[in-house]
Amino acid sequence: MAHQYFTPEMTVDEAFKLHAGARRVFARFHLGGCSNCAISESHTIGAISVDYGIPLPMLLDSLNALFDQGTLAIGARVRIPDEIRAKIPQLANVPETGEIVAVDSGAYTADFGEVRLQGLAEDFVPVETQATAG
Repeated sequence: MAHQYFTPEMTVDEAFKLHAGARRVFARFHLGGCSNCAISESHTIGAISVDYGIPLPMLLDSLNALFDQGTLAIGARVRIPDEIRAKIPQLANVPETGEIVAVDSGAYTADFGEVRLQGLAEDFVPVETQATAG
């Protein structure tokens, strides 16, 4: 990786603002989800590494990998992954495809008819547009 987006000096709050996926990365390391593993938003990434015994390169690599994920453009057609749709009964009547209507710090908003969902790029499956014969 040529460019470091997340740094040891960055606070948790700054990380959350830089990329919406930072919360998921911290959660994968069991950080911030309960009172025993709570992290302060003023805690730095470097301090978290020391305090919780997580190797700093591993933590930074996981955070910076967020920028290697695919991206979606506003107007892109997407669908909800089958495994998510199957787990959430309320999604049964949501239209099959939706459209990305907003992007903010790695978080996408997609409209599926009257339902608006938010998530990371990994939470949506791009729908290939079919070329029309000409």
